[in-house]
Amino acid sequence: MSKLDITNNLNNILSDYNPSYSQGFVARVMQNINSEDLTHVTKDNEFYNIFKWIAISGVAAIIVLLFAIYFTEGSLSPDAFYGLLHYTPDETIIASLNY
Repeated sequence: MSKLDITNNLNNILSDYNPSYSQGFVARVMQNINSEDLTHVTKDNEFYNIFKWIAISGVAAIIVLLFAIYFTEGSLSPDAFYGLLHYTPDETIIASLNY
């Protein structure tokens, strides 16, 4: 049996199908569709949700970074952020000039 024969056979079977619906079915379906709040399915809301999760993950990464700096350097001073905490003042100036 070829695909064309199968398609024609399926068309014949489905063309004879006559579904019956209860009284007022269409009205109930349309009423449910019209009463449904569809404002939550907008692109703006999707963008806001994506942005919110990216922002939350960014804040979490910053917090993890702060904890890592605090535990490795023992301080949250600006010198600890730059990695200059254990340098003497002369070494700090020289290290800063290298960048």
